[in-house]
Amino acid sequence: MTFMQLSILVPMVVVWQRRKHFPPPVKLLSWYVYISAFFVISARLAAIYLHNNLYFLTGFNVTKMLLFAAVYRLVLTSPRMRRVLTIATVVALCTVAGALAFGAAQALPVSRVVQCALLAGFALAYLEQLLNRADNRRLSQDSLGLLSLGQLIYSATTVSVFSLEVAIQDSWPVFHLFSDIFMASAGLALNYFLTLAFLRATPDIPAPAAVAVAGGRLVVS
Repeated sequence: MTFMQLSILVPMVVVWQRRKHFPPPVKLLSWYVYISAFFVISARLAAIYLHNNLYFLTGFNVTKMLLFAAVYRLVLTSPRMRRVLTIATVVALCTVAGALAFGAAQALPVSRVVQCALLAGFALAYLEQLLNRADNRRLSQDSLGLLSLGQLIYSATTVSVFSLEVAIQDSWPVFHLFSDIFMASAGLALNYFLTLAFLRATPDIPAPAAVAVAGGRLVVS
């Protein structure tokens, strides 16, 4: 798990080297490396000095949802899909806020599952849009497509492991070792695709939603 958390340094270095080449959505996405590093350090320190880092872990899930919602809002071209994205994000945040009323221990698993479900929905929406684009841009060359693929792998693995943890609980202690391995693998997969997204970002790719809005303003004017 420590190795997985330290792996965020790899996309962080790529961001430092290539940020000037990023289109607006990828520039916004690049903040994820700093947010991730901040919460990793904060959660470690809180576990040592406060003996409770649940609020920091929940905060990371909430912040990640907000950031990814903002990123996908820039690249989804369908106004209907952007409205659905906004509504789903509000519902997700309200769900986590409701869970917090019952305590941090209850809010953390809820925020984890809600985050995975929400971001998997964003990823599927973008991949569907990518497949229907006229320019047939390859997934391997599309930064947000690569991010979406990594997020789907991360979400599927995380929810699967979490479901098994709830079902098995303490009846098979060795499972917790394997769950840590799978969770670490999911995090490494996400960071790998995130690194590819930063490496293959090019400045000549506009944000489709922003272009659509600008076009609408030109027509109105």
